[in-house]
Amino acid sequence: MTNSVYDFTRHIVESCGLDSASIFLCDRVSSKPRVSYLFHYQISDVVQDRYERHTVFHEDPFTDPRIKEQPDLMHDDGLLLAADRRVQSGDFARGRYWPFMRDHGIDVIGASTRRLLPGVYATIGFHRRRDGSHGAAVPVKRLDTLARRLQDMTSGLMLRQILDQANGLSTFRSSYFERTQAASAHPRQALSLREREIASLVCEGRLNKEIAYIVGLSEHTVENHLRRIYAKFSIHNRSALVAAMAAI
Repeated sequence: MTNSVYDFTRHIVESCGLDSASIFLCDRVSSKPRVSYLFHYQISDVVQDRYERHTVFHEDPFTDPRIKEQPDLMHDDGLLLAADRRVQSGDFARGRYWPFMRDHGIDVIGASTRRLLPGVYATIGFHRRRDGSHGAAVPVKRLDTLARRLQDMTSGLMLRQILDQANGLSTFRSSYFERTQAASAHPRQALSLREREIASLVCEGRLNKEIAYIVGLSEHTVENHLRRIYAKFSIHNRSALVAAMAAI
């Protein structure tokens, strides 16, 4: 990960009263589930090793398709809190994940999970120590906003790294442009004037709240416009929209 990701992750941890954060990829649909660490801030090597080697990630509720493939969460990168009943009930309550975190002195605040493909996720976990040293509550709304921005930074960086690899650009061109052309000869022309305006602001790195202020709409209306834009391009997130707009 680049210095910008490191600095922004540290900013999130410090400004939200946290102690640590972890960014990783998880494949939960292959015959042998896999995890790939991208970046850790204040997470010990021992915890990283045991989480992977002891296959604790197999039971991580924040990367479980039974949760992330639900319609209301499938395309939502927002913060899912550890207090949410969906990650605390049933098999998750009886599994190894929560005891593992408690045994290592980690108080999980929540996680932001981006669905890259069905069952393949980019997850950012946020934590505090379980020593009771924090008196103030976590500013959840702020953490949610910053987590979404960090997801965008991470996705953009992963795309650049893939393109920099051997045959990366040619693979991207053949797979992406052929799919895009098959879907529509001129997808940008299918966007309304308002949708083109919002898409352009997304490409500038603006958040939904900023876009709403600039165009004079509510944040909810901006989100609805984005859902329609995503549907027209057959994509699911802001990084893909940036790539799609740059390609046409």
